[in-house]
Amino acid sequence: MKIAVYKDSLSTGRGADTAVKNFADGLAERGHSVALMEKAEFSSRVLGPDAAGDAFDVVVATGSNEIVDMDDAGYFASPRRARVVLQLHLAPRGFFKWKHPFRNRRIRTAFDKPDAVQLLCSSYEEEFRRIAPHPRTSVIGNYASLASTLNSSLSTLNSSHTILYPAAALNRVKNQKLLIEAFALLAKDFPEWKVRLLGKDTTSYASNCRKLVERRGLGGRIEFVGFTKNLSAEYSRAAFVAFPSTLEGFPLAILEAAQFALPAVAHNGLPGVSDIVVDGETGLVSDVSPRVYAETLRRMMEDEALRRRLGERARTFCAERYSREKILGEWETLLESIVHETQF
Repeated sequence: MKIAVYKDSLSTGRGADTAVKNFADGLAERGHSVALMEKAEFSSRVLGPDAAGDAFDVVVATGSNEIVDMDDAGYFASPRRARVVLQLHLAPRGFFKWKHPFRNRRIRTAFDKPDAVQLLCSSYEEEFRRIAPHPRTSVIGNYASLASTLNSSLSTLNSSHTILYPAAALNRVKNQKLLIEAFALLAKDFPEWKVRLLGKDTTSYASNCRKLVERRGLGGRIEFVGFTKNLSAEYSRAAFVAFPSTLEGFPLAILEAAQFALPAVAHNGLPGVSDIVVDGETGLVSDVSPRVYAETLRRMMEDEALRRRLGERARTFCAERYSREKILGEWETLLESIVHETQF
């Protein structure tokens, strides 16, 4: 297949940039002709008045900016257009901002135009249908590119006393305060345990988190690590991961942790969590209140055998469902089926 992958900018430094590049490289490795284009090149080659609309078999628009650009250019009305698949790196609700109602309407209209839409988690399907009822949807998750170092040291995993929360930043959406408040309720009962918070910690939210830690008397027990590239080392010395985030596209940190046989404590307010964390099988799922979250943490903290069992199952579960080859194969199947449909 000849595939155009459109990302308006690949220089923002966000995780989506890396994900799109990996996606394009992976399809190319599978023998397809893939053109990864930013806005200027895409406008010239695909959207411009002299563009050869049949130069590609399928176009993958990688988000709301990209699909809106295509709709604004009248691409979907062109008789020579290629098939279009919308790739979403967030939960559908994550693209809509209450301060931008006009923009929201444009996104809603454009979301209903592609031939197919990829959703990261099954729980997003109903949400997306309320936004755009017409396109075909397909659930295809992500894969973790972090290499695990599990080897003969496997027998010592889950025996440490560190709760890890890997995140890109400390902010309201990542919801580190829930973990801090929950741990505060347990700290006296588990004096040997500590929490490590990963991610950019120069935000005002991070400052508030530090103040909360001091008010709860947890200085030295909750560590602000900042941004780190050495995630493997962090996973290797953790007992399990806590993941109190309230909004994700796909909880990639949970998938990465599973590669190290680490289970997760998530909560039922996180969309998509049920695709990866099966309560009592690959991790534990809590309510969103600090007290209930604390009791769920307690179960994990006091039972090493439970951590080991859930971690082993999480590793097997995620390896079966979210390997690189499996995810790329699912994408390949979707794209080929769209290209070979007999009707637009």
